[in-house]
Amino acid sequence: MLNVKKCGGFLAFLLIFAVIFQFSTAFTVNAAFVADVDTVYSEGVYMVNLDTDITVYKKNENRRYYPASITKIMTAVIVMENCPSLDEKVSITHYAFDEFWGTDTNKWEVSDAAFEAGQTNITYRDCLYGLMVASGCEAANILALNIAGSIEGFTDMMNAKAKELGCLDTHFSDAHGLWEAENYTTPYDMYLITRYAYDNVPGFMEICDTTSYSFPPNSANPDGYTKYNTNALISPSSDFYLDYAHGVKTGSMPNYVDENGTHDGFRCLVSTAQKNGYTYMIVTMQAPYKIDGVSGNFPAEDHKNLYEWAMDNFVYQTVVEESEICKEIDVEQGEENRLQLITEEGFSTLLPRDIAEAMAAGDNGAIEKKVTLMYDEIIAPVSKGELMGTMDVVYQGETIASIRLVAARSVERSQVAYIMDRAKSLVDTSWFVPLLILLGVLLAALFVLLTIRRRQLVIEARRNARRKNVKKIGR
Repeated sequence: MLNVKKCGGFLAFLLIFAVIFQFSTAFTVNAAFVADVDTVYSEGVYMVNLDTDITVYKKNENRRYYPASITKIMTAVIVMENCPSLDEKVSITHYAFDEFWGTDTNKWEVSDAAFEAGQTNITYRDCLYGLMVASGCEAANILALNIAGSIEGFTDMMNAKAKELGCLDTHFSDAHGLWEAENYTTPYDMYLITRYAYDNVPGFMEICDTTSYSFPPNSANPDGYTKYNTNALISPSSDFYLDYAHGVKTGSMPNYVDENGTHDGFRCLVSTAQKNGYTYMIVTMQAPYKIDGVSGNFPAEDHKNLYEWAMDNFVYQTVVEESEICKEIDVEQGEENRLQLITEEGFSTLLPRDIAEAMAAGDNGAIEKKVTLMYDEIIAPVSKGELMGTMDVVYQGETIASIRLVAARSVERSQVAYIMDRAKSLVDTSWFVPLLILLGVLLAALFVLLTIRRRQLVIEARRNARRKNVKKIGR
């Protein structure tokens, strides 16, 4: 068991607090790198390596924007977690279409899945493909009405889910993303929502990664019909096609109208990409719909450029080995007086390729390792594996991991060293000299008293001897 001498109380408190809350290598940096691309058109960006949860690029990630049709990602989550069966038929009523024929110009000429009121051969599965592949706004309303019975009830479910996922700047007021003042989110919140769907909703990625889907016939399409995905990243005929990109959802608004008039439109995009064992997710919002009057798929260009940059420039690198020797410290009163501290576990992370290659060659210049000990001095005994401190791994001024440092071996107490140290400690105390003086005085006094007592005893013995002699003569 470790004994502590001159404990750094505040430091120990901080370290113990960190241990309690599992402040370990799972803590990774959220400071984004600088993207080596010519232009990022989108106003808001959040890009994460999904293998490590490391944010590699971010821009206005907590600013609120109108999400347009990437709203449908949350719509799909709510439906897929609450529908009785994807193969069950949905009810399609006129109410699902009414708002598209009203007075709100923001709801005119919207993208659709070509469903018809009264159609009886559409399943939840068909409707989800209509939502995510064709970006059908009526599909969103149909699903909302079938799940919650009302649009308002469904958006309540969306907002409750957003809160559950930790979204702090998100509010949904419809299921399709057509412009409404209170329908907003952020790139970061949209990442939380999509990451949840990616990790926890079976079948989600299969649906949103589909390039085309054939729907059942209706009166307008008696032989059935096919709709194609609006995501240029996964469309082979597109200039922005990446064979390693997958899903998730586009969003666009040519313009929108509020109380202040008509505003320029914008585009949004959420996608993922997987190549050579590396997986990324990007959320972009508020890319221009047009530049100098010319329309362009600017979010798709952003995603393609960012993915190519990341795939070319980042590698997974071991920064700290498990059981790596980090420091050697003094141990008092031990059978051995030196003790090595080692890492309890290793740490690997995503780094720019040039830094990783330099580290592999033995140059850790870009990575700083800061060791903090729990105590100023250590007194034996010490147990192997006992917590002694932490090592912070620092990159670009930010801590990307905090690793526990433990004793590499046990150190038993030396009884001789213990006695000598206790004696030395006694001598070093401020009251040792006064105590010696007091003991000297006491000893001197005792000597005087003993001397006096001895003289008294001698005198008394002589007196007794004389008395005996007198008695003998008297006889």
